[in-house]
Amino acid sequence: MDDKTGILTHTLDQFLEKIGFTGLTSDLNVFTVNEQEKDSCEFVFDDPILYPFRADYVSFILVIRGEMIVKVNLIEYTLKANDIIVFTPNDIRQFVSVSTGFYSKSVNFKPDYLSRAGIHRKNVEAMEFMPLSSSPLLKVPEKDMELLLKMTDILATKNSVATVQAYQEEVMLNVFAGFIYELGSHYKRQQSFEEIKVTRKEELVMRFMKILPLHFKTVRSVQVYASMLNISPKYLSHTLKEITGKTAGDFIDEMVMLEAKVLLNEPQLSVAQVAGMLGFSDQFFFSSYFKKHYGQSPSSYRRP
Repeated sequence: MDDKTGILTHTLDQFLEKIGFTGLTSDLNVFTVNEQEKDSCEFVFDDPILYPFRADYVSFILVIRGEMIVKVNLIEYTLKANDIIVFTPNDIRQFVSVSTGFYSKSVNFKPDYLSRAGIHRKNVEAMEFMPLSSSPLLKVPEKDMELLLKMTDILATKNSVATVQAYQEEVMLNVFAGFIYELGSHYKRQQSFEEIKVTRKEELVMRFMKILPLHFKTVRSVQVYASMLNISPKYLSHTLKEITGKTAGDFIDEMVMLEAKVLLNEPQLSVAQVAGMLGFSDQFFFSSYFKKHYGQSPSSYRRP
């Protein structure tokens, strides 16, 4: 997609409409991406969403075959068979590419569906795969993936039944809860393993990437982020550059620019309102910042 079109915000309903699914509950849905075959429950990336976007729902993608490259909050991940990745509502997500023969299943739901299934927020946070997760990517053994895929198949079947059956919702909620807790156990196991093998510098990078999405709208000072992490600004930028190839300032600017594009694509918001929402003192300072990093003014960027 041309960068001029910018980053959009998709609701779950909008996403379902874009990929051609109708008649599914807007609170929970399961669908398949199969680049070789297509049936009533599958779609092919004829018009893929390859641009960065935000969403109001949680997504788990379970990869069965092939390879997909995605970005979550500027960090690139390569997914292969038996990999699972989670996107949360606060994430800026981007599907970069998929390989020939790519095959996956995706479970998408609105956050309040967790409480409907009897899963309390404190339990979700304890699982470490929601917004504060160190890594959204999970690798599971093949036999465990088979179990998770069976659960997604049950959810997909129950969700696509044309006629409402007795206890249909109860079955869906209970299977969904089992799916979430099964995933949670794998994320906890992976977290324990990562705590052993991750170096201190890699841990620092993960800590920085946790706090950046929480503060970037109001904090653009490397010194402030360094203070939050109890280190010097020089050490923070040096470590990030060594591990990721980007400095702290690079990540801050990229995050601010991505959010700026998200907001500028909301026609009801004026440039001045966007500037205020991103913590700029005035519209002119924001315009100068935007032009410095994008090469065009916010107003020019908005023109069709």
